[in-house]
Amino acid sequence: MIKQVKGMLRYVRDAASEWLVMRLLKIRVRNSSIPSVDGFDEKIFKIRVQKFLDSMQCDESGVRYRYSKSCTLPTLYGSVYACMTYSMLGVLEELSESKKNEWVDYFDSFQREQDGLFYDSVVMNDIYSDSDWWGARHLSLHMISAYTALGSRPLHPFKFLEPYYDRDYINVWLDCFDWNDGSLLLSDVDNKIMNIGALLQYQRDHWADEKAAAAVENLKEALLDKINYETGFWGGGDVEDPRQRSRIVQFAYHLFSLYFYDGSFGFSCDKIVGATLKTQNVMGGYGVKVNSSACEDIDSIDVLIRLYPYVSNQKRDDILRSICRAFDWVLMNQVDDGGFVFRLEEPFVYGNDETSSLRNDGAMLATWFRVLSIVYMVRFLKGNQAFTLTSCPGYEFK
Repeated sequence: MIKQVKGMLRYVRDAASEWLVMRLLKIRVRNSSIPSVDGFDEKIFKIRVQKFLDSMQCDESGVRYRYSKSCTLPTLYGSVYACMTYSMLGVLEELSESKKNEWVDYFDSFQREQDGLFYDSVVMNDIYSDSDWWGARHLSLHMISAYTALGSRPLHPFKFLEPYYDRDYINVWLDCFDWNDGSLLLSDVDNKIMNIGALLQYQRDHWADEKAAAAVENLKEALLDKINYETGFWGGGDVEDPRQRSRIVQFAYHLFSLYFYDGSFGFSCDKIVGATLKTQNVMGGYGVKVNSSACEDIDSIDVLIRLYPYVSNQKRDDILRSICRAFDWVLMNQVDDGGFVFRLEEPFVYGNDETSSLRNDGAMLATWFRVLSIVYMVRFLKGNQAFTLTSCPGYEFK
């Protein structure tokens, strides 16, 4: 009886929370002047975002940044998100070589030669080394995008990848998971695979590492054997269940990135797109909660845009309509300070207090991720090249 009461209370609380968020979002829509993609002014948008980034500078160096206004210390996460976002806005192109070198030297100061990973003492905690949605490996994946945008590369190669040069090591690692069970979706393995795989691609491309090149092919081959061909995705989740479907698409996004970057894949595109379209909610975002997160949104946006050339004409029309709706929603997540939020109306702790943000305060992760979404959608819908994208494994088009 007690369990039933607790369950009912949880249901009422969740329903009330959803109702409140829906009400707040509808008010925000009614009172806002969010432009559609046709009325989108790239120059004004760039100015607002740059103003937010500039406000996060911690000193005159121009390379040290806070994560949000409630944070007190500069972090490497704050700086790398600033660098990547400035790159998309075209700001880095205007920098002198000496200024770019200052960014590179600053980034280099955090890298350890023995493994190639980056360590920031401000945010290091008990999950920093063992997580992949945040932490050392995750941060390194961001670092390569920043270095590429600066026309450079890290001081040291990623030596921690060397165990993955062994095909048997990769197979044993992946075989530790039950790829036919829905519980796989509760793990962080998709983020780890993306971090490892994309860094192997970078090691291959920027250090001409033949062993890393072979490891990439071994990893992609092994992952193809794990696909659930009934659904077209990985794992045994139920694509008809909204919550599981959302996580299934997020999981797949991380793995698809390895194939998209190399331009070689053979997936069930119509099936994948059909399920991904169903992740869109009434507000236009892609998540079960109406205030979908920056991660949920870009995961579906990325998959839909990349698979657009490979699906039927009907699916293409569906994608176009979906992305138009998503564009308005993503822009709605830009707040008064010019930055973006991870979720509207909610604070967000991103691994550490110094990488966290208060309710409706702009934050560096969300700003970079949502600007990236806007750039993808503007290019897709308008063919607009007003923004800059670098070619790098992980998050950006090759």
